[in-house]
Amino acid sequence: MDRELGVRPARTLAIACVLYALSIILINIAPFFVGLYVDTLHISLSEAGFVQTIDQAGGIVGAVLGFFLMPRLSWRTLAFFAALVATIANAATALADSYVLLCLIRFVAGFGVVLLTTVSACALARARVPDRAFGAGLTLGMLLSAVAIWVLDAIRSDFGYSASLASGALWLFVAAGLALLLPRELRGRTDKAGAFGADLEQSNVRVLGKVGLLALLLFSISANVGFSFTERVGLDNGLEPSAIANSFAIGCIFSVAGCLMPTIFGAAGGRIKWLVITTTLFIISLWLFYIATNVTLYVVAFSIYLSVFNMGLAYYMSVVAENDPEEHYTRAIYIVNVTAQSLGPAIGALVLIGYPIAAVFLIAPIPAVGALILVAYYTSRQSHNLAASLYNRLKT
Repeated sequence: MDRELGVRPARTLAIACVLYALSIILINIAPFFVGLYVDTLHISLSEAGFVQTIDQAGGIVGAVLGFFLMPRLSWRTLAFFAALVATIANAATALADSYVLLCLIRFVAGFGVVLLTTVSACALARARVPDRAFGAGLTLGMLLSAVAIWVLDAIRSDFGYSASLASGALWLFVAAGLALLLPRELRGRTDKAGAFGADLEQSNVRVLGKVGLLALLLFSISANVGFSFTERVGLDNGLEPSAIANSFAIGCIFSVAGCLMPTIFGAAGGRIKWLVITTTLFIISLWLFYIATNVTLYVVAFSIYLSVFNMGLAYYMSVVAENDPEEHYTRAIYIVNVTAQSLGPAIGALVLIGYPIAAVFLIAPIPAVGALILVAYYTSRQSHNLAASLYNRLKT
């Protein structure tokens, strides 16, 4: 059935899917924590934004550590350790009484969360059709993110701002328990080069794996440039903060239809077709955000945006997974994604120094279009090279 997922691969994939979904909740609802930092510690908006950068820096460390440890340690051990660290750090966030302490705690939280994401993503990459596995994880993540927003708001109303900062610990505590259900023998590959016959074929596959990783970086940068300023453009268009929060939660639910596309269809008809659809809808969603002067249009924009954000991640991560026999590039997926989460907002902030917010939504699609062109070109070249290799083999 599925590759190297233990004696019960379907069960392993189901657990990995839930772990992945739980780990990306805090990434999805990160914009709402910025306001909580401001209200709780009475820091400036720029200082609160820097806390998110610190969080992502911890995530990069977690992803890099996962890259080196996953071939050496049991993934069950790594996932449990990551979830436990993230649970403790998120609970401790409620106790932070200074800016320095908050930054330190969030660095540790980011480290644990992204290490968990990295391990679970690599397990999903071993599915027979990784597009479907990633799509399922991202879809569940969207649903749980909507619930997490409402839970956060309820805790804030009933117990105060500080308590709501610790709400992430609830999800990660569940993840720690689930991690112990992963098979003990689940670990990284040592040598899978033999899975491919000829050296030329191996070389072609690895090139597309590298290109897929670069394309994933470009697409993720595009998505994060826009995402960072979706709340701000809504406020500029006259929407209330509460309406924006509800729009995001409702958008998470409506986006499930789009997120399920990779799970339902996989790469049927060719992955490039789906990447073209994703990129086109991504550009449309950015335009809708800019013109959304009422809640209905804003919800539509969020729904499409979140759908194609997750579709793009699923399909680009699958390009990497299917063209990476040794799992070198697959283990680097979340190094790339967290780096993009840091670079995207930075690029948008630099643009805003000299230009209005419209400029952010104009430049955001450019890296995504570049990602599509890269993968389309190298996929066609790979097909040509493999056909030539097969022809030469038949001749001899």
